[in-house]
Amino acid sequence: MEGEKRAAIDAATKLNIYLLILNRYKDLIKEKESKTISEIRQLVSPYNNESLKKLKDELTSEISNYSYEKNFYMAMDKAMAYVKRIRTCEFAIPFWMSFDEIREFGITDAMNKSVLFAALMRSFGSENVKVVVTKKAKPYVRFEWGGDNYLFVPETGSLLQNEDVRRLFESDPASYAFSDLSYENYEEE
Repeated sequence: MEGEKRAAIDAATKLNIYLLILNRYKDLIKEKESKTISEIRQLVSPYNNESLKKLKDELTSEISNYSYEKNFYMAMDKAMAYVKRIRTCEFAIPFWMSFDEIREFGITDAMNKSVLFAALMRSFGSENVKVVVTKKAKPYVRFEWGGDNYLFVPETGSLLQNEDVRRLFESDPASYAFSDLSYENYEEE
């Protein structure tokens, strides 16, 4: 018996054990992953995040002498294409991912994609960008540019404009919105 080798555990069994552990501790994970309003707002900040600065530089590398007034839409379009390539998966246990983790795995949930896209928009100079979460808990990124109102849909990577944005919020009103500059709770109104 001493000399017997233990049977290797197959991948499916390991996965089931990990699922058991996750299900057992999911409430603790949710509690540890919760963030204060201040912490959530800081996720969108374009400052003090080297990963975001590096990504901004990569996305704007082909734009010489970047300026918000002249080049924002082009930079936004590049950011939208980048975020669209990230696969979207709504996990059973929601958790926050760093921008480096999103880049490494190439997958995250709609909220993390929204935060990443909004942080990129802030790094490009937008002061009116906000992550907007609706009453149905759907996250979007809203911003204005050139007199138009835009809404980035993280699940599809699409961009709605003006009337389409209004219609979406008529069917699913905003619950709250945030950026590093502000937090608005529409539930209290």
